[in-house]
Amino acid sequence: MNMLKGIFITGTDTGVGKTFVTACLTAFLREQKMNPIPYKPIQSGAIKTGQGLIAEDVEVYRKVLGFTDKQEKYCSYALETPVSPHLAAKKEGRRISFEEIEGHFNALKSNHDFIVVEGAGGLGVPLIEETDRIHLTGDLILQLQLPILLVTHPGLGTINHTLLSVSYAKSLGIPVLGLIVNQWPEHPTEMEKDNIQMMEKLCQIPILGLIPAMPAPAEEYILTHWPKIRESFDKEKLLELLKEETKNERTTRTMG
Repeated sequence: MNMLKGIFITGTDTGVGKTFVTACLTAFLREQKMNPIPYKPIQSGAIKTGQGLIAEDVEVYRKVLGFTDKQEKYCSYALETPVSPHLAAKKEGRRISFEEIEGHFNALKSNHDFIVVEGAGGLGVPLIEETDRIHLTGDLILQLQLPILLVTHPGLGTINHTLLSVSYAKSLGIPVLGLIVNQWPEHPTEMEKDNIQMMEKLCQIPILGLIPAMPAPAEEYILTHWPKIRESFDKEKLLELLKEETKNERTTRTMG
């Protein structure tokens, strides 16, 4: 099966559920007889311990997917300050490099079929502040040459946030494969049902998953309710889009 080597998971906002979607999507792809791996280029708000900084998102990957490798395999930059990465790096005297992230990404590609990259916040989050330019998450996605899956939610305000994020991605030339709606309730309201219909119509991209609302700790819920969560992905549509994007990518390179 010819498929993309990776996808970038971004969201309409911080805390929308990118980490759990990243872990679930990696688990889903692993069941398709692939060898995927999650990758978190930059983690701010890491927890300080006697053994160093712990990237919480990587810990979720470990618990859900059973990984035992060192954190450095899955994360290039762990920053303690819980703010935007550009500011966290400045406060901690660190320098974030897109070239280092790309090198890490390429190293993972050499040993894995598919890389599920999780961003920090949304597309407009500042990652690097230079004298003459501010580099955003969107710039990193362009450098890695990946399409995105946008994680959103079904609640009030989601139509506007989702449409703005999709429109911004398209303005940058970033392919948007589809939407993943996180925290989908067992008994959705009329508003929530209408929200996802409006998002699909206005954004003109498919909804590829309705991830159920999970009680804390979500990692434990994923492990004990995996069959239910697995079925929340639109398997056929998702895999077909990944293959189709590979064809588009090849055509673009040939034309270039």
